[in-house]
Parts: sequence; structure tokens; C-alpha cells
Amino acid sequence: MSSAARIRRPTGILRASGSALLALAALLAAVPEPAIAGEYSVSPLRIDLDRDGRSGVVTLANSGASPIDFQVSVLEWTQDAGGQDRYTPTGDVVFFPRILTIGPGESRVVRVGIQSLPATVERAYRLFIEPIPERSKEPLPPGVNIAVNLRFALPVFARPPRPEVAAEIEAAAIDAGKLTFVLRNGGNVHLRFDEGVAVVGRDSQGGEVFTRRVDVRYVLAGASRSLALDVPRELCGRLALLELAGQAERLTASRRLAVSRANCE
Repeated sequence: MSSAARIRRPTGILRASGSALLALAALLAAVPEPAIAGEYSVSPLRIDLDRDGRSGVVTLANSGASPIDFQVSVLEWTQDAGGQDRYTPTGDVVFFPRILTIGPGESRVVRVGIQSLPATVERAYRLFIEPIPERSKEPLPPGVNIAVNLRFALPVFARPPRPEVAAEIEAAAIDAGKLTFVLRNGGNVHLRFDEGVAVVGRDSQGGEVFTRRVDVRYVLAGASRSLALDVPRELCGRLALLELAGQAERLTASRRLAVSRANCE
């Protein structure tokens, strides 16, 4: 995986009247390439903090032709009972600077540190790096104002002294051709599933009928993600078995599920 992300940002603020909102997507698609300006990169793509390293740095590099102003913020990152990401203000993470300007061809670092490390369960945060949009030099007509900007959310993990990894696929079931299951992180540190969860359907002879992938990225410590997949009707009736497997950085969570024709109707 690349250790840096290169981002291209739109400059300025787009404004549209109420009647133009429906055409906004088409308008953006029609903007010529020269309207997209200001390239920058962020490295690394995440920060891991532990007792051997309670601080780190993020490097921002401007490869564009004009200066870019940035603002930086941080929020604690959790996942609720449904597996949805939630962000709340926090004072756990310290960082500097909060606002910076990077000239063309230049780079600067943002220093990040943790006030105190967790004793038992990893804490997760997001460092938000956001270019401040340039103001339009032309007067804009009144109406609905829509600011278009890209915000990079860099994961920051504060690890406990004794990391433990564990994961299970639970509550797997298929009804009316819809597969549902829960991916649970039973450990005390996050899991990252770069390729999601692979689902392989097999017939009664063990032959592969289809392969699909359910998208999922991070499952934080102690959290669960409820996932689903619609099995094509023309293939479901041929199935005898579904094999589910999610490959994380340090383990694989897997499950096998028997399928009958009644599960597809």
C-alpha cells in the first residue's frame, strides 16, 4: 500500500440558485481540466502511537503552481452499534500547526502527539486536513451557496500496551436471496480489511458458482459491522454452500453457511 496520498482539489466556491441545484452534478462534470488546480500529497496515510512512539509527523507537500492554505483539526473516531462511524470533539490528541500555508514545490509537517495512552483498549481518532478554498475574485449572484472542498481524514490510533486481535463472522443467514452477517472485532485494537469480505458460492459438487466482495474497511476495537449481499436469483437456486472470508492485517475471519432452495425464494 502506498505511504502517501496525492489529492487534487477544486479551487474557489461554486454557487448556484435553487433552480440550478438539479443540474449541479452535470455542471461539475463539464468543468474542463484547467479548472482543477492545486495538487498536494499527504504522507503517511495513518499514524500509530504507542509507548515506543507517542508522537509522529504528517508531511504535506504542494506540487501545484500556487500556494495552498490548510486547516487541521482532530476528532475522536468511534463506531456505533450499527457499525456507523461517529466523530466527537476530543482533547486527547495534540497537534501543531492548526493553520498553515504551503508554497508551490514546498512541504511542511504537522506534528501529532497523544496526551496519554489507553490502558487496555485502543483509541481511534481522525486528523482532518482540509485545504481552505480560494475566494472568487468576481461578485457572485445571490442564491444558494455551495462550497466544494475535499477533506482528507487521516486515521490516528493510540495502541494499548498489549494488543490483542480477534474477529468473527456471526449471525450469517440467507433469506429470500439476501445474505446478511455481522463482522465483529473481539480484540482490543482496530482491524483493517483492505479487500472487504469475500463471498464464494458453491454448488453441491463443490464447484464455484459465483464470487462477490462485500465492501468494509475498518472495524474498530470492540465494534461490529452489519453487512449484506444480494445473491443473484438466477444463481441462488444452484447454491449448496456459501464461504465467507475477511482478510485483515493479522488474521482471517471466516464462516461457512449451508444454502437450500428455500433460502432463495
